[in-house]
Amino acid sequence: MIRARPLEGAEVYEGVRVIRARPLEARRPSPLFVARSVRHSLRRFAALLVVFAFAGTFLAGSSGPVARAAPVTTNFPVHADFRPNDPYYVDQWGLGKIGAPNAWDVTLGAPSVVVAVVDTGVWWTHRDLQANMWTNLIDGSHGYDFIDGDTNPMDNDPQGIYHGTGVSGVIAALIDNGQDIAGTAQVHIMALRALGLNGQGSSLNTSQAIRWAAQHGAKVINLSLGTNETFGGPTDIQLAVDYAWSRGALVVAAAGNAGTPTIDYPARLPNVVSVAAIDETGQKAAFSNYGSGLDLAAPGDRILTLSGNNQVHYLRGTSFAAPFVTAAAALLLSVDPNLTNVELWNILNSTAVQPSGGASYNTDYGWGVVNAWNAINALSQPFISVNAYPTSVSRSSTFSVTWSILGPTGTAVTDTHVIWGTSSGQLGNATPAQTGQTHESYTAGGLTLPSGSDTLYFKVVATVNGTHYESREYPVAASNLPDFLFVLYQLLASNLLYLALFILALAAVVAFIPQRRAARARRAGFRAQTVYPNYYVQTPGASQPPPLPHPPPTATPVHPRAESPPIEFIRPTTPTSTPTAPATPMPATTMAKKRCPNCGTMVNADNMFCFFCGNPFR
Repeated sequence: MIRARPLEGAEVYEGVRVIRARPLEARRPSPLFVARSVRHSLRRFAALLVVFAFAGTFLAGSSGPVARAAPVTTNFPVHADFRPNDPYYVDQWGLGKIGAPNAWDVTLGAPSVVVAVVDTGVWWTHRDLQANMWTNLIDGSHGYDFIDGDTNPMDNDPQGIYHGTGVSGVIAALIDNGQDIAGTAQVHIMALRALGLNGQGSSLNTSQAIRWAAQHGAKVINLSLGTNETFGGPTDIQLAVDYAWSRGALVVAAAGNAGTPTIDYPARLPNVVSVAAIDETGQKAAFSNYGSGLDLAAPGDRILTLSGNNQVHYLRGTSFAAPFVTAAAALLLSVDPNLTNVELWNILNSTAVQPSGGASYNTDYGWGVVNAWNAINALSQPFISVNAYPTSVSRSSTFSVTWSILGPTGTAVTDTHVIWGTSSGQLGNATPAQTGQTHESYTAGGLTLPSGSDTLYFKVVATVNGTHYESREYPVAASNLPDFLFVLYQLLASNLLYLALFILALAAVVAFIPQRRAARARRAGFRAQTVYPNYYVQTPGASQPPPLPHPPPTATPVHPRAESPPIEFIRPTTPTSTPTAPATPMPATTMAKKRCPNCGTMVNADNMFCFFCGNPFR
């Protein structure tokens, strides 16, 4: 073996370098050596920490339950956040207030959904609206002008308000086109001009426009108009609204801008969705009407919308709150075109948000501020829509409740029924369970108001895919009408025109009965062949004797029936056989008169009965 010559500092073998330590006092360590030593120490320390960590995990697992990994959610939908590039979108605060941006991730709207705007017309050539105008396939027009009677419903407003154009812009201005504003729903606008240049109009033109819209396929009709007058009976507008409702259209109207607790007409009609206004703080606008019968609220202050001549401007009022609700309904129809007007209304009411956070109804906001995202999201899961039930019933009659279960089509419904009771929140009774599928109609019959109760409360419950769902609570009040009148009223109330005709006919019958009785009493006093009147009325002038009758028959005279008192008349005197000189005419005298307390007819003071109505005087 060959040994290398030893060196002072290190021994070197071929391919190997060995560091041999020397006494510290003999040689000072170099800085490089110190740095390398520190690094090696840190690495060893880190390795020890890792070993202890693994050991601790092992010991913890051996002394306690094994931690199981949470299930991993996969295959869930994702989407890109949509933000339109319309330059004035940043100032359209109302869209965010109703959840429109989230709703747009599901649908921007469908051109097959037609919304009618009954207003001052629409500036339909506006660059930010024209592509969303409805077109009549017959003549190529975009609606009708009921003021001028032509097919050009242009919004020509010398005052520069362009009311109908502003309403239409809130509903359906073009979105993401790099111009002006973003509309709430990309649907088609049917322009119907029923108001003149000053914003005034007649109920005749308005009712004609409503009917025209329903006949030409409008599924939602916006009425940003109204009056604070009160009417005692049906009007032409009410009949037109009922007609549109019967054809499946949802009618939305503004509540009014007087700041009073009374809803304007026609917003207060039963088949109209009434809409109040909120401001940018989310509270009721100071100018907005409110009160009993209010349905929803929506943004209505400082609303940026379209104007004439391709311009935009700010407007305010419940007139511009109503189109937000109209557009939300149009978005729902874009998702599910088979929704009925009752189902649309139920979804909008049930998914609205109260500004105070409560869930109950109040007269300031109705069911709350409309929320398009909540409404659309309701269609992604089972939703119970109560479609028909009576608000009042007679105490002894039975009634039924009809509902449908919306949501994903074809989902199995393993149980659905009505629960009810006589106290709110205490519904301990139930109808028989029913089964079926979503988008089917269900009916529970045989319900009756328990004896001694003034109100019945009910809910509809359902079990779909093992999950329990229920509707809100509905009240049914007791009616004080007799049963037969209530049934007749319910039958006729389905058509207010028939009800009005029935009331007129009933009034005519009531007025005819006394006349009939008086005529029967008059006929009882004399023979049928008597041709001269049984009475005559004296005028203020000279009195004239009645015409001479035919010679009286030899038969026994007919006496009045005991049950019918005699009627006052003048009996002719029988002439004697001895001729006498003609009597000197007596000067005319005015006989005393009195007024019948029953019908008001003036008769002789000594009459025992009124010759007109048969009322006895004594």
